[in-house]
Amino acid sequence: MPAPRPPQPTRFAIQKARGKGWKTLEVGEELAHAKARFDRMVGVNPRAYFRLIQLDYNADSAYEGMEFNWTLIELYDPTQAGAGKDGPKQGARVGPVPKPVSPAPRSPRPTKNRKAGEAVALPLRIYLAVILVGTLAGVLAYLHFAGGR
Repeated sequence: MPAPRPPQPTRFAIQKARGKGWKTLEVGEELAHAKARFDRMVGVNPRAYFRLIQLDYNADSAYEGMEFNWTLIELYDPTQAGAGKDGPKQGARVGPVPKPVSPAPRSPRPTKNRKAGEAVALPLRIYLAVILVGTLAGVLAYLHFAGGR
């Protein structure tokens, strides 16, 4: 029987949104230090999304200390406008978001800002121009290499 794994300390990670995912910028073991670094990163780049998460070691994992359960501590969203004494501010911090009870069914092919039955115009002129240019290039190549001798 393998020896029990030693307990791991709780860690805190600061992540920045990159594309559709999150890139981990820093991992530390003290919450106060992680919050201070989080505030500094938000101050340096107030137009980016940041999140501060708590990483708890997953002892049931088969990956030997490489898998963690995470909990959202703080999220910085630059698109949220909060009203304060000085008027609306640029970004707003959001606390932990409650998890949904049941996920909404996803469409098989997600579309951005389009309704399901909306028609989309195809660029037929561009397709036709490409086909005609390709045909003309093929005819000229044929006449140059095969027809001229």
